[in-house]
Amino acid sequence: MTTEDQAAVRAVIKAFIDSWNLHDMRGLSGLFSEGADFVDVFGNWFEDRMAIEQALTQRHATVFKNSRFGEKRVVVRFLKRDVAIVHAVIELSGAMNPQGRQLPPGLGVITAVIEQAPGGWRIIALQNTAVTGQQSPAV
Repeated sequence: MTTEDQAAVRAVIKAFIDSWNLHDMRGLSGLFSEGADFVDVFGNWFEDRMAIEQALTQRHATVFKNSRFGEKRVVVRFLKRDVAIVHAVIELSGAMNPQGRQLPPGLGVITAVIEQAPGGWRIIALQNTAVTGQQSPAV
């Protein structure tokens, strides 16, 4: 794994966070492979790029409309030359509950499998998990 591979994988996570913060779910879903899997913070499992885009577009029109992700820590580990697993500690702020009340900022951990494909690195699986009850030991 080269320094360029490490930078390219980190750039995917940065683009994920930037797209989230711009509420650009088309751009965000474009970071995923066509048949990617995404498990959101609520435990819902979406099994392709179109389903990911549709779900996140709906959520960014409601509970995540004013939300922002802040990167706290990113760790990249290559399983093979062209496959990496990423753990990213993020802080979510600006989210609302279903009644429209703003929630306090909270930490989460994104776990992603990112694969080198024609045209660049793509997310093939991602799970977003809320850290509850205590600060993530990874920060």
